[in-house]
Amino acid sequence: MPINISVSPRINPREKDEAPKYYGKVQTSGTITFDTLAEDIAYATTLTDGDVSNVLRALVKQIKKHLADGKIVSLDALGTFQFQISGKGALTEKDYNTSLIEKVRIQYRPGRLVREVQNLTTLQFKKVAPLKSKSKNEEEEGEEMTE
Repeated sequence: MPINISVSPRINPREKDEAPKYYGKVQTSGTITFDTLAEDIAYATTLTDGDVSNVLRALVKQIKKHLADGKIVSLDALGTFQFQISGKGALTEKDYNTSLIEKVRIQYRPGRLVREVQNLTTLQFKKVAPLKSKSKNEEEEGEEMTE
């Protein structure tokens, strides 16, 4: 099944006088939830979806625990997770302190099996019209309806 791509113009913020260039953007076709993923895995194995859900929840808990301990979490073919920090610099090493840290991100590096899916020679793309963006009112109404 092809991946839908829409095309839209973008202006280079450093060269505002230049004509915009057109770029592709992936249009996702939905979200796979935790429960759906557990059901799919259960269907492909001898485990129940409850067993799979418990294993996945435990995996997430262990990833969080080990990241908080400053470790790189390697899930082999799935990939690795680790913290990355960014913030302000100091003029000297002695002047640097942790209050200069402004943001912590989790960096994910896909493993071999996950990287296989991003092979341009095997992926198929289909150009489609851009998705209509919701107005502010429609977004707020949608949020109210989901609560």
